[in-house]
Amino acid sequence: MDLMVLMVQEWVNSTYGGRNGYVPAPENGKTGWSTVYALTRALQIELGIGTPADSFGPGTSSAYKAWGEMELGKVPETTKGKNIVQILQGACYCKGYDPGRFHGIFDENLKNAVIRLQTDAGLPVRNGKVYDYVFKAFLTMDAYVLTIGGDPRIRQMQQELNNKYYTTSGVQPCDGHYQRGTNRALIYGIQTEEGIEPSLQTGSVGPTTRDRLPTLSLGSSGNFVKLLQYALYVNGFDPGSFSGIYDSAVRQAVLSFQSFCMLPADGVTGKQTWLSALVSTGDSTRKGTACDCVTMITPARAQALKAAGYQTVGRYLTNVPNSSLNKKIQPGELQNIFNAGLTVFPIYQTIGSYLDYFSLEQGRIDAQAALNAAREYGFLKGTTIYFAVDFDVLGHEITENIIPYFIGVNERMSNLGGIYKIGVYGPRAVCIRVSAQGLATTSFVSGMSTGYSGNLGYPLPGNWAFDQISTISIGSGTGQIEIDNNIKSGRYNGESKVDPQAQYPDNPDMSNHVFFDLVDKIYDIAFDHTGGDIPEANILVCQYLRGKRYFGSLWNMAAGFLDDEFMAKVDSQLNNPPINEVYDPKFKVDIGVYHLAATLNSVLHHGTINKAIVDFAGWAGDLVDAAGTSAVAEGFDSAYDAALHLIGHLDETKSRFSMTDFIGDVDAVNIGNMLLNIPQPINGLLRHYYEDRYKVRFSLFFESRFSGDPNLVQSQSTYILTSDEAGMLELRWLFMTAIDTPGFSVEDGKEVARAFKDILVRLSNEE
Repeated sequence: MDLMVLMVQEWVNSTYGGRNGYVPAPENGKTGWSTVYALTRALQIELGIGTPADSFGPGTSSAYKAWGEMELGKVPETTKGKNIVQILQGACYCKGYDPGRFHGIFDENLKNAVIRLQTDAGLPVRNGKVYDYVFKAFLTMDAYVLTIGGDPRIRQMQQELNNKYYTTSGVQPCDGHYQRGTNRALIYGIQTEEGIEPSLQTGSVGPTTRDRLPTLSLGSSGNFVKLLQYALYVNGFDPGSFSGIYDSAVRQAVLSFQSFCMLPADGVTGKQTWLSALVSTGDSTRKGTACDCVTMITPARAQALKAAGYQTVGRYLTNVPNSSLNKKIQPGELQNIFNAGLTVFPIYQTIGSYLDYFSLEQGRIDAQAALNAAREYGFLKGTTIYFAVDFDVLGHEITENIIPYFIGVNERMSNLGGIYKIGVYGPRAVCIRVSAQGLATTSFVSGMSTGYSGNLGYPLPGNWAFDQISTISIGSGTGQIEIDNNIKSGRYNGESKVDPQAQYPDNPDMSNHVFFDLVDKIYDIAFDHTGGDIPEANILVCQYLRGKRYFGSLWNMAAGFLDDEFMAKVDSQLNNPPINEVYDPKFKVDIGVYHLAATLNSVLHHGTINKAIVDFAGWAGDLVDAAGTSAVAEGFDSAYDAALHLIGHLDETKSRFSMTDFIGDVDAVNIGNMLLNIPQPINGLLRHYYEDRYKVRFSLFFESRFSGDPNLVQSQSTYILTSDEAGMLELRWLFMTAIDTPGFSVEDGKEVARAFKDILVRLSNEE
């Protein structure tokens, strides 16, 4: 908390609270847009503007200039004048320019704060006078100093743009980050150099700006060259310096940029090169060699596409639920495409056009739906599926929603066998951020949405495969079709064949995601029920999963009493959900969820205390049962031979300590230890464990429970099966009675302990 910012917030609220159009600032001592907006509205109220707003627009500028732009010694000594000065001082504190005091007096300290901003912003006039554009600069959250991750050369560019073009572009950020404001300032600069009247300048490329773009080449010089150098640099192609001279370094940067954008590479900057450097569409009249559409490709339309020079077409895997638009690939359509010599790339989009759609869980759901559809059409392994983000996304929204969504897509697609590659469709910022985290192999850029925040101030992604730049109609008669015209880079050329009969090894844990999804929901209810206590929420999840079968006095002792209120809450909210078994891909058996949860519940309930009870709730209890059944088993020479055959048997009808039980015991100990060592939500850990760690489960158990020592396995197992010490004897008898285990001798117990040791060592070695 910044105490001066808090003072500003309290003052502006107490002074203007209740006034028409005023929206209070949060009193939290943190600088933010809400506080800046409150100060802006306060200024407008002082200036007599009837309808205050968050923005410092032309009306505010005119009213302020009419009142008189402030400077040292020339501020009216009235209540109004003092308040306006204090608004400025408050803005200084919010932007990190210390004005000395917060008292409403324009003194040398305030003048120096203004000079510091004028200097940081690169403005040509640095006299401490608060011109309208300076006041406006104070009333933003824009930074004029290099911030974390900023590029000093971009900051230089920003300062130089402000210096030359601030009268039309306004004072833009100078933080070293290329962004929307910098992009607009660059275009304002071009419009100024083109001789466009200031009142007609827009900061966006229209017909006049496009028509007046000059052709530059080796030997050219002047401000246009400097503006080109800026544009090249922010697009990732270093021209050497911002000298204003079109030298060999600039020509090489232009050549590289042209090749990257799939433009004719001649080193000369004409209109197409300019446009590719300035706007996300580039030259929107440019003809691409790829397209995408929502219309079925008939033989006639396929021939029309081929005749128009198209090579690749993007089509949708599914329709939007409850939509009348039938945009998905139709029966026979893929063959129409291939017969014409075209290739195809699949797009997955159901809705994808609003923020709340995107989440980790939705990514998992969409990955499975996309895979199912792609396999049904016969797309071969290695095909890239483009998942769509079809709206204007802000930076924090990419972090909070879009990235988790693509994490979910990647997790689920990997878990389902990794058959298909993942691509991203969306604005440049989305494609860049998703790809930078390794969540997409190539990008399909929605470049024609030029007004999107995610396209303004961002370069073309380095892994772009398709760039959507215009909507056009081609062909005639039955061959007529409307398409989105795309430039193709060649990084992905689509698919030239499919095989609906292609067989891929089914990933056995595909069905596990039904269980994982249920655990996600149970955990959310548990987390809320416990008030955000993660360890307690984990225990409640185990209680619910075991509670249908493992209850009563024995299990109250072994794993704790059930929380009946929570159990009822889950049943009510999830409508008594069925609990699927977890399928083990390695041994191809179902792991009993109830058994697993009961043992895991015991581990979490007792922790490192009452270790004997925890053991008996899992592997030790099953070992006691195995000793009894091995002692009376027929057809074996010894209890050792019987136990060696029965413990870990894949057919659970032939063993009371089958592989299903063994896995459940081992996994419970492993997962429990992980949760005890690093408290974390159980739902996420379960996914991770059954997607990766299950492959070394026995090694983990052998090491964590027995320190990897075979002798310790045998000695502790023998103790559990044969000890007549008080406590152990009663505990063994209690479990034998509860599960109706036959009696066995001390010698039988030793033999079964030896067999258990041999089996565990073998299973560990096999991993």
